[in-house]
Amino acid sequence: MKFKRVVSAAMALCVSVGVCGALSACSKDDGYQIAVFAYKYDDSYITTVRNALQAKFGEQEGITVTFYNGENNQQTQSTQIDTAITKGADLLIINAVDFQAAGDDLAQKCKDKGKPAIFFNREVNDSAVNKADNLCFVGTDPNAPGHMLGEMIAGLMSTDEAFKKYDLNGDGKIQYAMFRAEVGNAEADGRTTYSVSDANSLLAANTALTSANKNGDVLQRVGADQMANWDSNTANTMMSALFQDTGTPNIELVICNNDDMALGVISALNTKGYNNQGSKTTSGAKYIPVYGVDALSTALDAIRNGKMEGTVKQDGDAMATAIVKIAMNLKGGKAFLDGTDYKFENNVRKLRIPYSPVTQA
Repeated sequence: MKFKRVVSAAMALCVSVGVCGALSACSKDDGYQIAVFAYKYDDSYITTVRNALQAKFGEQEGITVTFYNGENNQQTQSTQIDTAITKGADLLIINAVDFQAAGDDLAQKCKDKGKPAIFFNREVNDSAVNKADNLCFVGTDPNAPGHMLGEMIAGLMSTDEAFKKYDLNGDGKIQYAMFRAEVGNAEADGRTTYSVSDANSLLAANTALTSANKNGDVLQRVGADQMANWDSNTANTMMSALFQDTGTPNIELVICNNDDMALGVISALNTKGYNNQGSKTTSGAKYIPVYGVDALSTALDAIRNGKMEGTVKQDGDAMATAIVKIAMNLKGGKAFLDGTDYKFENNVRKLRIPYSPVTQA
């Protein structure tokens, strides 16, 4: 009989927590050993991917899977990777903490140790993936959600009646706040840039929209970009400090790089009497459109309950499916994408999982 083992909290009798933040378990036969490194566990989207990986690897035979929590610290994660290699890991699946500075070094380490690796979500440079033939990346088009957000915002305000509804101070502009993550993160940069630039371009080109002041950009940012770094609590604190309401609010739209930050913003608005349950569809209720990315269940609930305008689905289950298929191909000595419909980009082994816009839950 082949042994399969996906380490999870559910296996409490066999599981212990290792010194490096890894879950480990006992087994008579380690089989093909896979080590999965999350940049941190308290990122809601990464949690959806990690849970899906646990479930999908649990359906496979002859493998051992160990999950590591990088705790958003590259030194911690690098030590975990060294430990996993020392313990005989056959495959490394890496959601790098410092994907920009450390990506090439991590790839070089995999090459030097002869270990295949799948980088995922936090995009390493092409040069990292190209360091060895047994490395690849599974992620998304970092600019796609920004384009989708821009289209959603412009669509929300595409008529004079709709525009006036959200132009709370009647100046022909839409004052917005941007909650983003680290500069240099391709996903954060794309979501921040294109959500605004596309919305501005589409609103300006809308000849039927006459109530907008198209002398310059229609969307006008309030303050600086709010560097909440994917975190709900940080976004809550920042929104509480930024938002002012002296009869007319200073912010008429909020755009967030992810749903966690959007939910933190909504929580802050709730304390000001805005975006409470049913506000979106209740006449006279105070409501400001808030957008995020990820389509978390909590965000979908907020949309359903009239507290949030929209989100973009980043499919954690689909990402996990692709990672598991590639991993099992590598285990079997096959090509990365053998037996699948997936395709890498030209000249680099990078696979993109598509997004989709969500305005109704």
